[in-house]
Amino acid sequence: MSVPSPTARGRRRRRDEGLPGFEEYLAESGNALFRLAVVLSSDVRAGEDLYQETLDRLARHWGTLDNPTAWARRVMHNLAVDRHRSRRARLTEVPSTDAGEPPDVASGDPLEAAELRPLLLASLGDLSDAQRLVVALRYLEDRSEAEVAELLAVPVGTVKSTASRAVGRLRHQPALTALFSSEEAAG
Repeated sequence: MSVPSPTARGRRRRRDEGLPGFEEYLAESGNALFRLAVVLSSDVRAGEDLYQETLDRLARHWGTLDNPTAWARRVMHNLAVDRHRSRRARLTEVPSTDAGEPPDVASGDPLEAAELRPLLLASLGDLSDAQRLVVALRYLEDRSEAEVAELLAVPVGTVKSTASRAVGRLRHQPALTALFSSEEAAG
């Protein structure tokens, strides 16, 4: 068993002391950032990687940030765009889908909701990065159009049009047809 050198122990101690409030921030905002990462990547495993990379970068810049949540979202978005571009450059295998009927989303059954999740994530994967980000911020995090516009540093009209186009594309996804038709029938 090797004992760390005094300088290594000193570096570790200084690093731990250099992140006051970081654990509290993660306890408060970590789940929301993770959900955003999963939505942006359209895959839970890729979302975990995106979330971890964002936290790593956040920890490196922790003492210098005025608004860590906005900074983390921007970093997460940039990382998601980079990964999307690199993924687009490679050939990917398209998984076969079951031709069965989509689950009944109106039933409120948690098992059927779990079946809907992969369909929703796959459908979100068909959106552009900007559309997916606006949908995540606007509907998943339940933010106003003005808040989303401020976070993304774009006009409110851009948020409105991007959200409208994204919802329009989602409405035409075969996997989500049952979801939208049951919501419209209830409303």
